[in-house]
Amino acid sequence: MLLAAVAHPGHNQTMDVAIVGAAGTIGRQIAITLLRARVLPPTARLQLVGRRGGPSEAVLPGFAADLADAFAEELPEIDLAWGPDEILADLVIVAAGATVTGLPGAPRDRAALAAVNLPLVEACAKAVARNGHGEELVLVVTNPVEAGVAACCRHLDRRRVIGMGGFLDTLRFRQEIAAELGVRRQMVHGLVLGEHGSRLVPCWSTVRVYGFESEDGAARIAALRRPHDPAPDTALCEIAGIVAREGPAAAYRRADAWGAGLRALVKPLVTQLSGARTPVGSAEMIVRLVATILAGGQFPAAAQVMLDGEFLGIHGVCGAPVVISNRGVERIDALELAPDEAAAVRASVGPP
Repeated sequence: MLLAAVAHPGHNQTMDVAIVGAAGTIGRQIAITLLRARVLPPTARLQLVGRRGGPSEAVLPGFAADLADAFAEELPEIDLAWGPDEILADLVIVAAGATVTGLPGAPRDRAALAAVNLPLVEACAKAVARNGHGEELVLVVTNPVEAGVAACCRHLDRRRVIGMGGFLDTLRFRQEIAAELGVRRQMVHGLVLGEHGSRLVPCWSTVRVYGFESEDGAARIAALRRPHDPAPDTALCEIAGIVAREGPAAAYRRADAWGAGLRALVKPLVTQLSGARTPVGSAEMIVRLVATILAGGQFPAAAQVMLDGEFLGIHGVCGAPVVISNRGVERIDALELAPDEAAAVRASVGPP
């Protein structure tokens, strides 16, 4: 069964964008990347959403002034909003909340992240449902992505809620393959499905590389798989220990000994624990999707969505192969995976 798309007033209509958590590292970078890429026309509105009484109350006015200095010639209207009830946009990017950094007091795992972040994500969904026009598209960046999507879907049409974890994991997986083969990432197709976390599933059965269609090329791709790699949780623990004892450079070297699928999981953790975090790469990937949505195009991707049996019979939130437009999830692709991959994707799904 495919998800039916809802009607939209028109593909050429200007869409206003809100970034929840715009004062945070990821939120600021998304805003900068949106404006640098000239994705929003001057007739659009970019809403920077913060919180009264928090650090964002001091940061956002200065950030808005800095954006005006940088992009005055083509700047859309910049609107500062304070809290979920002030969100007013067609496309809402939820990037607020804590993240795993290894710093004292920071959440250490998915359960701790959920306890801190889900109240905010759900408050945003409730406010959009209460105050919006019913056709808002919500992109969930805040982790844990699956829990955030589930929280939003309790209040919003599930076809309008998209988690960005699978999209980011897929592009990282493709980059790791491209680096080994000596090609550009755009030459590589392949999906990462399942959880945005240690139970992610690199689907090697979906990997295709332009210029490697021959038997020899297929053999080179097959050789990239490392069946003796450690289990993801074991690798994550090892990498975190190396960062703590020897530093990020040693951890990256250790990760390079593993296969592309495992590297796509552990290298972003090294970046997080190093203090650099992942704002530039994450924002660039997200803005590419946003640009396609705002242009009225369709975009095949892997993303966390609420499923009702459309893919592998799964009921719950899962990274799945989807086609996205400015109407939300146009359809779930009926992708045939290798049996072990299908089983791993099913096993990655928590309660709906």
